[in-house]
Amino acid sequence: MKFCRKILRLEQKLRSLAAVEPSTRSPAHDLLRSSTHHLHHLVDRQFDLSSISSAATYSAFLLANWPSVSIEVALEGAGIHQLLPDWDKRRRREALADDLRQFGISPPGIGRLTIDSDHGTLLGWSYVLEGSRLGAAMILRALGEQGARGTRFLRHGDGEQFWRSYKIALSEIDGNPLAVSKACAAAKVAFQCFLATRSR
Repeated sequence: MKFCRKILRLEQKLRSLAAVEPSTRSPAHDLLRSSTHHLHHLVDRQFDLSSISSAATYSAFLLANWPSVSIEVALEGAGIHQLLPDWDKRRRREALADDLRQFGISPPGIGRLTIDSDHGTLLGWSYVLEGSRLGAAMILRALGEQGARGTRFLRHGDGEQFWRSYKIALSEIDGNPLAVSKACAAAKVAFQCFLATRSR
């Protein structure tokens, strides 16, 4: 009987959560995720987690993330601080450069990139950078003992609420179809930057 009551309370809790979920979801986030799903999948397929613990594979993974540096610099030039005031805490290029040096790799040059300053475009490009943090814990687990070296980039932002605060900023364009469209277009270009680097 006690077990049944627990199950009933759990079902009631799940129903209540489901009832509020639609109002807490961001249409802009949903559209960004669905419109870039295929590109995100292609980026994820570039590296096999089962072999990432080797120094060669992991250092190649770090290099494949170097486009984020050009994107960060371009976002700063376009005014990302207006939307994400804590941007200086978010940027990871110093951590990535340091990780590469841990493997004896000189950081490449920073490619020139221009990003429009409208809110939708800024949020689309930053969606890809901020979202890339989400898989860090899984990669760190796959690294095993290798994870003790060159992981500042992956560990950057531990304990922060960067993704949550980013989504709050993103929700500001929920009622603006044009801004959402520009965000989706920008995110697609950002993903292509990472795919192009790996294909060279």
